[in-house]
Amino acid sequence: MRIGGIGSMIFYKTIIQGRLSFNNEKSFGTVHKMFEYRTETYYKNDVLVDQEEIFNEEVLTLSIPRFVGNASEKSFRNTVSLLEYCSQFAVSGEINAWMIEEGKVLNHMNIQPESDKAIVMQFRKGDEYFREGQDEEALKAFSRTIEKYDSHAQAYERRGWTNMHLKNYSDALYDFNKAIKIDDSIAYAYYGKAIIARNENNLEEAINNFDLTLKKSVALETLYWKARVKKAECHIDLSQWDKAEFDLRFFTKRKFKDGDVNLRKKAYGYMMYSYVLLQKDMAKEALAQIDLAFEHYEENSKGFTPAKGHYYRGLVKQALNKRDFKQELRKAEELGSKKAAEHLSQL
Repeated sequence: MRIGGIGSMIFYKTIIQGRLSFNNEKSFGTVHKMFEYRTETYYKNDVLVDQEEIFNEEVLTLSIPRFVGNASEKSFRNTVSLLEYCSQFAVSGEINAWMIEEGKVLNHMNIQPESDKAIVMQFRKGDEYFREGQDEEALKAFSRTIEKYDSHAQAYERRGWTNMHLKNYSDALYDFNKAIKIDDSIAYAYYGKAIIARNENNLEEAINNFDLTLKKSVALETLYWKARVKKAECHIDLSQWDKAEFDLRFFTKRKFKDGDVNLRKKAYGYMMYSYVLLQKDMAKEALAQIDLAFEHYEENSKGFTPAKGHYYRGLVKQALNKRDFKQELRKAEELGSKKAAEHLSQL
């Protein structure tokens, strides 16, 4: 949202959330004092967060659960600059800040500790291994990080995903729970727990953790929409059609920018939305959605194939008593759909 006009200051919707952790009282005390000094001296109190609300001396953290408001570009820059300064003294954590105009992200800043502290460097090494797919090395690096600083929530969360890659599911669950116990704002830890629960067919538990993923993330993040689709799949497995429709309707209406992995799931989202509407005896609406699935299909689409699409469109057209429904099913069969072949054999 943009507020203001000619002769007035322009304000933009701003979201800031995250947490930084400090491993000793000295670092925490220094940051606390410097935050106040720099706020008054450098930024003339033109910052978006209140010192008294974000510092917690008991656990030595700077925490912003979620700030949502309208701010000038200058106020946004001042706040980000101040938080970046504070991150130099932290050993773990992450803060994200967005400046938005009419749904478009004008500026996004990701703030993490970047210093020569041993804990910071060890975690960054593990993160590099993790991103390169070197899971065994990443596991060792994250474990060494935790040995140096047992309250490193991000190291536990990232080690949890590393254990997931290595199929050490019980270890992964332990790590995700530890991460959440230290910092209950880490959305990826809830997402990891949800994936484990779904793999174990514990669908209600999975839905609960997907809900927490949505609560702890924001709609500007890729993770938020990945969780929406996964949650819808659980509702479908439980025949909870209204809830599945709610999630898929939101997902299919969302516009994703180029490069977002959710863009590759758009055709799949329309296809599953069509299936859910069919279960609700809304075949006409379902036909429109399966047609949109084909429109959004690309070679790198995930979850949707032409074979699946023709199969579902055949089911919808059959429900609408359209003469060409068998043609759709035969096309699906030609493309390798066993479900279509079985369905045709029963007609």
